[in-house]
Amino acid sequence: MSKEITLDETKDKIREVVCINCDNTTNNIVCSSIKSHWGDSSDDIQGIDIYEIIRCLGCDEISFRVSSSNSEDYEPDNDGNCIYNYREEIYPNRLMGRTALQDRYSLPEKIRSIYIETHKALCTKLKIISGIGIRALVEAVCSEKKTKGRNLEKKIDDLVTKEVLTKNNATILHKTRLLGNEAAHEIKAPTDAELEVAFDIVENLLETVYIIPKKAERLK
Repeated sequence: MSKEITLDETKDKIREVVCINCDNTTNNIVCSSIKSHWGDSSDDIQGIDIYEIIRCLGCDEISFRVSSSNSEDYEPDNDGNCIYNYREEIYPNRLMGRTALQDRYSLPEKIRSIYIETHKALCTKLKIISGIGIRALVEAVCSEKKTKGRNLEKKIDDLVTKEVLTKNNATILHKTRLLGNEAAHEIKAPTDAELEVAFDIVENLLETVYIIPKKAERLK
């Protein structure tokens, strides 16, 4: 298989992508690019891969964009012409409306590590891993607070006994436990909506237990 490499063919072009910093779709300028055209006339399949370093025109955040297409991935238009589909990937992975907690470094190291990995899984749309990670975060909080109980349900209830959580918040938190159970034990992928709500609940837990008390200490 042959390859034809072209440098900076798309330089200075504008790409509309979600900015990980602005948390919105913004215009990004291509700073540098490599276009790889692979296959030749004797090959059954040919394709194009375009690799671009892009910069957000709103905040100067740097990202990496990959756009790919091949001769097998197309759809006919109304006139019978072939319209080739392009797949786009942006790195680091991001999900609009789901930026990481700004004060995540106030979290205990072990909990922060699980949080960052779970957030990355969510942004990459790894649904089962995200569900397991959400449950692991709840378990890590219970462990750090030295809760008592033979299972996670009892440990969450003990957070109320220790006055770490209100009873209402514990009731809500039990829903993330059930979601995590299905992901871990039944290998059942949660829906996007379930993950969205569950991660909101867990982030609220982390803010309530760790981040807000840290901020309060700075006011003393």
